[in-house]
Amino acid sequence: MRSLIPLLVLVVAPTGAAAQSSPRSLGLELGLTRDSVAAMGDRAPVALSATWWLTGDLDATARVAWGFAARTEGRAADGSFEAGLGLRCGLATWSVLRPQLLVNAAFVQVASWAASTPWANDSGVRLSAGMALEAFLARNLSLSLSAEASQLMLFSEGGPGLGLALRIGAYF
Repeated sequence: MRSLIPLLVLVVAPTGAAAQSSPRSLGLELGLTRDSVAAMGDRAPVALSATWWLTGDLDATARVAWGFAARTEGRAADGSFEAGLGLRCGLATWSVLRPQLLVNAAFVQVASWAASTPWANDSGVRLSAGMALEAFLARNLSLSLSAEASQLMLFSEGGPGLGLALRIGAYF
């Protein structure tokens, strides 16, 4: 009886693997971002991303990022959390370069540990649209540069902004 269970698992395993959906990806990203909205500023985010193929060159994306601003004299690093969903449309598929159009909506939480307002948090929503150029350095390793116009709506502040991001991503 004990050998029957492992045998069944081995027989069923290839069937389960073949049934998995192939047009999706998971990735780990590291990068540098610069945003014109003061609450976001310059950050070094670490992110988990997922992509699902919808149709043609249109993909659905999900991204969770933790960003950290550099320490300055007299204060600790500020942090941010961003969780969002979006759409990505590939404009062309060249050998290693892929230009894309992006549209995203994300929940944003910004934390500040400045001496005047310790542990101050602010949260809200960010809507953004822009373009990206992704270059594949290897099959599962890419470098991307994106520029996005956004509307940040935090409880205490917000407004329109422009953001630039340089990211390196490893897909698995």
